[in-house]
Amino acid sequence: MSVSVQYMDQTLREGLRRKLPAAALVLMAQELSELPVSVMDIPFAQLQETSKNLSAYQQSLRVQIKASPEEAAAVCRCGLSKVAITYEHRAGESLPIGLQDAIHKALQLKLKVSLNLKNASALSVEEIIDLLIKLEGAPLDSLLYSDSGSLLDPFTTYAAISDLKNRISILLEFHGCNQYGLATANALSAIQAGVERVGTAVAGIGIPGQAAFEEVLVSAKYLLHQDTELVDQLAARCTAILSAMDEAAAVDKAVIGDNIFAHESGLHVFGIQKNPQIYEPFPPEAVGLDRYLIVG
Repeated sequence: MSVSVQYMDQTLREGLRRKLPAAALVLMAQELSELPVSVMDIPFAQLQETSKNLSAYQQSLRVQIKASPEEAAAVCRCGLSKVAITYEHRAGESLPIGLQDAIHKALQLKLKVSLNLKNASALSVEEIIDLLIKLEGAPLDSLLYSDSGSLLDPFTTYAAISDLKNRISILLEFHGCNQYGLATANALSAIQAGVERVGTAVAGIGIPGQAAFEEVLVSAKYLLHQDTELVDQLAARCTAILSAMDEAAAVDKAVIGDNIFAHESGLHVFGIQKNPQIYEPFPPEAVGLDRYLIVG
């Protein structure tokens, strides 16, 4: 697999939900902009303050709006260029006029429009295709396949995304929730199935949780063999983002925990000295950490 996936950040949205001060949000945006993150999603409710405080990052912001032409127009007035229109589809029903009007208005304003199908995982592939047909070829930037109810596992994720990828031409984006601890695994299955974008958050932070950005990124490189460049000091940057949210990564947190490359006991240390790959799935320097041996 050679094409790199795009990461659609949900960390900043969580910071806004927590009503963090502007200085903390700016620090988060600065660090996120140094990571391989394509978009930072933000809620419409915080549009005014965010567009002002984070004006330097406007090109990276995407606003999550309802099916409302008025909200699309407000996004444009604030100088932002991307929206994700959230919609929950009911099979067999006609499309609400508000959704069609919102998409038309956003496209008229030359916004990049993604459709966030909030209950995608509860729909069949046929029902999703029928929905896209009803949209009559609207030039959407992407379709967000959202598993907001945490209904999927890695196998059903792969099957659904593979089927959709074979039958639609629109760019596909996967967003999973973590109610059962499967968000990262589901994101990796979606990547294997050919999805172009995944929603993630640093350390999976949020309610009910997201796929952990650093875990998906490193796994895509070392497990799925994607052509992915890891940024310098990945662990430190993720830790700085968490600190801005008054959070700390556990010392044994996968990929970014301080102690994940600490080794103790004679046989274990002997193995590390002979061949680090026996115990380490990737080298510590890949994420800006150090290997150290505990004597005691």
